[in-house]
Amino acid sequence: MLLRLRGYNDPPWKPTPNLTNCALKNILKYTPAQKNINLLNRVFNHLSQVYELKKYTYPQVEGTVIKDERVKHAIEKMSVQQFRDTDDNDDEVYNKLLSGNKKRAAKLLRDMRSKLSDFLLRFTSWVLYKLFPCFLKAVVVHPAHVQMLKEASKSNLPMIFLPLHRSHLDYILMSFILLNNDIRSPLVASGDNLRIPFFGSLLRGLGAFFIKRRVDPIMGRKDHIYKAILHTYMNECLRAGHNIEFFLEGGRTRTGKPCMPKYGILSVIVEAVIDGTIEDALLVPVSINYEKLVDGNFVREQLGQAKEMETFGSAIKGIWQVLNSNYGMIRVDFNQPFSLTTLINTFNTNGKIPKPIFNKKLKSNPSSTSLYGTDVVSDEHKNIVESISKHVIYDCANTQAIMSTNAVAFLLLNKYKQGVSMQELVDALDELKTELIAKNREIGFTGDYLDVINYAIEILGPALVMKEKGPSNEDFIKPVSMLPNVIELSYYSNSLMSCYSLDSVIAIALFSLDLKSGIVEQDDLVQASLELCNYLQYEFIFCRPCQSLESNILEAIDCLRNRHHIFTLLDSDKPAQVSMACLDIDDEERVVYNPVQYQLNAKGKEYAFFLRSLLMPLIEAYSVTASSLYKLVDRTVLENELVKDILEEMKSELSSGSLLYEESVSVDPIKNALKLYQRLELLEVHTEKKLKLYYLKENVNNNDSVKKMFEKIDVYRSTQKFDVTIFSYDMKE
Repeated sequence: MLLRLRGYNDPPWKPTPNLTNCALKNILKYTPAQKNINLLNRVFNHLSQVYELKKYTYPQVEGTVIKDERVKHAIEKMSVQQFRDTDDNDDEVYNKLLSGNKKRAAKLLRDMRSKLSDFLLRFTSWVLYKLFPCFLKAVVVHPAHVQMLKEASKSNLPMIFLPLHRSHLDYILMSFILLNNDIRSPLVASGDNLRIPFFGSLLRGLGAFFIKRRVDPIMGRKDHIYKAILHTYMNECLRAGHNIEFFLEGGRTRTGKPCMPKYGILSVIVEAVIDGTIEDALLVPVSINYEKLVDGNFVREQLGQAKEMETFGSAIKGIWQVLNSNYGMIRVDFNQPFSLTTLINTFNTNGKIPKPIFNKKLKSNPSSTSLYGTDVVSDEHKNIVESISKHVIYDCANTQAIMSTNAVAFLLLNKYKQGVSMQELVDALDELKTELIAKNREIGFTGDYLDVINYAIEILGPALVMKEKGPSNEDFIKPVSMLPNVIELSYYSNSLMSCYSLDSVIAIALFSLDLKSGIVEQDDLVQASLELCNYLQYEFIFCRPCQSLESNILEAIDCLRNRHHIFTLLDSDKPAQVSMACLDIDDEERVVYNPVQYQLNAKGKEYAFFLRSLLMPLIEAYSVTASSLYKLVDRTVLENELVKDILEEMKSELSSGSLLYEESVSVDPIKNALKLYQRLELLEVHTEKKLKLYYLKENVNNNDSVKKMFEKIDVYRSTQKFDVTIFSYDMKE
């Protein structure tokens, strides 16, 4: 599947061929070329494979980094600031501060740098050929995708690999695939939480360079030295011809949905192209999906418990568990590389930088702990970085293959929560696959549907899906829909949410309108949908930044009308004659078109309710979060305490029956809701010593303002029992 922006020039290499009839390749099954087959190849096939790989040199750049003027200036700037804070004007004190900062800069660089080794790459590749089959059935790629990357590498431009981040295995897989296809392995931006004994050194030798998740201030000031070291190190790596890999989302997704992008590292690369440090770079979005997540699950974190930090012991324990489990298949899809220069020019034609879909800006000060928004990227380039980041995340999400476990979890959680017979589930899977293909989504499974379902149930395990015998001795499948199991099941289901998010928004918006007459005006439906997209802006990227959200909504409404028959278009496009005298102009007549109206159609009733249910767990979470903000009236509360209180309120409402979806009880949507209410200028947040303090803004620090915000969200949550008679049959059909 191609990733191409409208208006882009054709790349200087051949585009990806049509992949419809292209066979997938399991890279764990190495087959030597026919001409190279001999006794040694047959006996030591994996050893022979890694020996014959193309050799690359990976230059070390730390020597040029520490001598760079940017780093020297940052050291001097920090030393001057520290010197001014002292009461001593002695030059010896300044020189001591300067010397200390130089040593700190050198240590920061040592801790950060990669030591990418060709030998270690080859040795690890051989080991992985032995280990992967212990817990994986296959690692699947398109041969055409690999050929596309090989053609792109001939441009001699650095390639920037941008995978969606689901597992710690992502970067190992990426290097393994590229190395074994004779493509230069990238340097990989890794969190410094992975710099643990032995494994940190191993990752460093495989290309990892370690960066801080947060750039903490030094004595209350910005850490200019760290930012200068990171910025310069990346620039020198790009200049030396290294490929680079990093995760736009920052951390791994905890929900199965793509996270909103972080802009720091990409802003450095964009700035490097704009200021001429490098001629250009090729961005390569990558979609990775797992039939079963190798890292385990994130249930503990989603229920409010603290994240367990990685240690040597936990790494060993995790590896042992992995090697004794079955994780099925992994699918990796490389999207078409595109020129960063072309992207920058596209988003900045004639100096016109695209405006965000939602024009309201956060009023809080930019974070001093982030690379982005400080002194690394200039203000005029921020919108370009944001647009590129969101474009990549959107396309990665929509080119990610749907695995069997995703499809089965989606159907069980959203259609058959009370259970379903095997035959009915087979029919539903057939219908779902047809619909996904119509939405141009890649399908990561094939074969007889009964076998696919049984395989998916086995991979998911009895903790998530139960298989029983029904009254007629037929198989009956039921999801485990209670806490905490349902949170893990929703993780697999959420891979399909990018397919249905806009449709679900429209369905929820539809039922928030007055439907007593069974007729809805298009303008009302579109405006309600736009408002709901605004509320869910931290959950989904609903369209590419180069597209109109309103146009996408109208297109989705047409699809729901034509394909799923939720609406019937009324004859409202006939012109009505209106006297201009009524408008106090003159006696001439003008043509005024009646508003577009839809009649709700009974044929699509069931599908409309199904779509509405998909995002209702998020609506419930946002609604309960809004209602809990009364606790902040005249108070300041730590984020952890606030989130814990909201989770307890959710559990209470779940017990009483006012909360309908168990999967609503989750930390991620609560935190995203708090971000939204901050953006809507209801909340303020103050960060100090890694702690977040929430409080209401002064002009809304009262119960009435909190109630108004709650009512705006809760209108979409309304649990009224809809009268099915509002759905009328279209007698014309």
